[in-house]
Amino acid sequence: MVKSTSLTKQELTDVLKSAKTSKERNRAVKLLKQFDPIPRYEMDDEGQKTKMQPKKYDYLLGYMCWRCDKVKQSNYKVFWNTSRGAKVICHGCYNQLTEREEIVQMRTANQKAGIIPKGFGLGLTGVGDS
Repeated sequence: MVKSTSLTKQELTDVLKSAKTSKERNRAVKLLKQFDPIPRYEMDDEGQKTKMQPKKYDYLLGYMCWRCDKVKQSNYKVFWNTSRGAKVICHGCYNQLTEREEIVQMRTANQKAGIIPKGFGLGLTGVGDS
């Protein structure tokens, strides 16, 4: 592991992927946390629970979440199949995407039942989205 901190974000990500010891992984994670995340939410429309496979490991993983662009150390990792290929996202992003899907289903069910009138408030009903 290079002692210098003059590595780019991509180089540190590669070091994180190829780290053999926890010391290397922890050092890469610490240095990656210094970079500002650049989140990618453009694929959120494809965020369906059927396209994601969460996996729990018995050991701690270090990886970069594709969606929120933050370095994560967790026992959970989620594999997301998108139109642009398979992506690795964190458990927090997985929860956000699945909750978003559930909210859309509940909203349409409540509109059909007449609980929420169509066109009601702040763009939350999906009116004008089509």
